[in-house]
Amino acid sequence: MGAINNSGELAEILAGSWLVYQMTGSPWQVALVGLSRTIAMCALSLYAGALGDRLDRRHIMIGAHLVGSLAMGFVLVELTLGSIEPWHIFLASALKGGTRSFDNTSRRAILFQIVGKRQLVQAISLEHIGFSGGLIVGPLLVGTLIEITNNATIVYAMLCAFYLVNAVSAYLLKIDAKRKARSEYQIFQSIKEGITHAYNSQAIRATLTATIVMNILFQYQLYIPIIAAEHLHIGPGLMGLLASADGMGKISGSFIMGFMGYKIKRHGRIFWLGSFGLALSLLAFSLSPWYIMSFATLFCLGLFQIGFSTMQSSIILMASPSNLHSRISGAQQLAVGTGQLGAVELGYMANLLNSVTLALSVNALSAALLLIAIWIFMPGLKNDLGFSSANRL
Repeated sequence: MGAINNSGELAEILAGSWLVYQMTGSPWQVALVGLSRTIAMCALSLYAGALGDRLDRRHIMIGAHLVGSLAMGFVLVELTLGSIEPWHIFLASALKGGTRSFDNTSRRAILFQIVGKRQLVQAISLEHIGFSGGLIVGPLLVGTLIEITNNATIVYAMLCAFYLVNAVSAYLLKIDAKRKARSEYQIFQSIKEGITHAYNSQAIRATLTATIVMNILFQYQLYIPIIAAEHLHIGPGLMGLLASADGMGKISGSFIMGFMGYKIKRHGRIFWLGSFGLALSLLAFSLSPWYIMSFATLFCLGLFQIGFSTMQSSIILMASPSNLHSRISGAQQLAVGTGQLGAVELGYMANLLNSVTLALSVNALSAALLLIAIWIFMPGLKNDLGFSSANRL
């Protein structure tokens, strides 16, 4: 389910960005694709987490994927009728951003429920192998289909099918995802309880702060169509291959993390090193004048991202009680969404500097400096979260 879901997520972002850029030629309009997702995700993430700690998480996942399929079907109809406009893409992206909040908060809580604390890192690494496979397959499919057809109609038909398959997979999931004890608080009091725990935990607070910083970096995916066309001068086929490079790096990193997971005790240090490596990789990507170098730097970015994303989820789940997992995951989604407002900042910077690559360089350097400050002034990442005296990393 993770591989299909991530294939759909990345395919949707890439296809939506390509469509908007073809219609408008504006980096700012491309940024609005990411902004529309971000607003919906930020608005609903805490509420989605609170519902996940109250209701059947499996049912929440099913509903999220069905709404996602309907959103992609809406764009498909407009493309088929030849009446597609940028706001159609923005609306569909907003709907998908909202459903992502409900899916992610419930899915991660279910994962912990299945494997427990000791096998959590290996489980998340395995999940990332599926996700990373999606990062490769999704962009390659988009690039190939657009190259062949010179439009995105088939891509959106594929996305409808992807999200329907995910809904069926969630329905077939064999686990009791019902909450045995309902919260005694009203929904907004329940949300406050989750936020209070996240703030009071040094490890979670430092992780969420770094998450906001790092998700400013992740907006490079929106601008790959622009970099491919204007900086590297390549077509949709090679663009799709380039967009899949970080997925290849993530698969390699996931296997490494899976083998090492049971030994890891210094989760925060690996999280910070992965974050800092991401910043340096993005800086190298923004300065690359050649396709092969751009591909290699995105591959390295994917490797480092596994250290960042695997430890991010592990720290948040391990440092919180199970009855708060969906709500803490909702806070995590809010941090991710807040960071994604960097898409707007990046679009503005690209217009101001008249260069997407220069704007990426500025963001990468800024993130590196902020990460150094987080390491110095927020000690939560230096604490061990392990559960035994096993070998340390």
